[in-house]
Amino acid sequence: MTTGRPLHLARRFVRALWPGPPRPEDVAWVAGILDPGELELWRSLPNHDQRYTIRVARLVDDELAGTEFAVDERWLAAALLHDTGKLDAGLGVVGRSVATVIGACTGTARVDRWAQASGFRRRVAWYLRHDERGADRIRAAGGRDEAARWAWAHHQRRRWRESGIPTPVAEALESADNA
Repeated sequence: MTTGRPLHLARRFVRALWPGPPRPEDVAWVAGILDPGELELWRSLPNHDQRYTIRVARLVDDELAGTEFAVDERWLAAALLHDTGKLDAGLGVVGRSVATVIGACTGTARVDRWAQASGFRRRVAWYLRHDERGADRIRAAGGRDEAARWAWAHHQRRRWRESGIPTPVAEALESADNA
């Protein structure tokens, strides 16, 4: 875990406690970016995730401005949809926080076993594997391939090259996700 990650997670936890929806103008902005299936998937996210992904997408938009990757909605869709796999876990804010701590202390083999279990252990495993599950959700919704590839790669830098996402875009996406 990087040194800035605990602070990022603490800020995100506090923001997630507010139950309100995103601002209507932000939802309209998202609706102008996402295709119908993607928008339906994004709307299924809880309010705090919708607000968070809007924040990430706006940061990506700002960071890519003036580059060859600017004004490319594929990258904004990737930012807006990258955490959709968290839906499968069915965990609330506190449950996700507990799962994050468990994930920091648990090995991959154990998480793999938990994915085959039931109850809370399975939900924790699914949450910790939200990258892969999100990619599947995006594809099932008919979403952009770039968004699915970023969802799959976003927590594992070693996957970036395999994803085909240009490095400057991946760096902007990661930076925004960790801001």
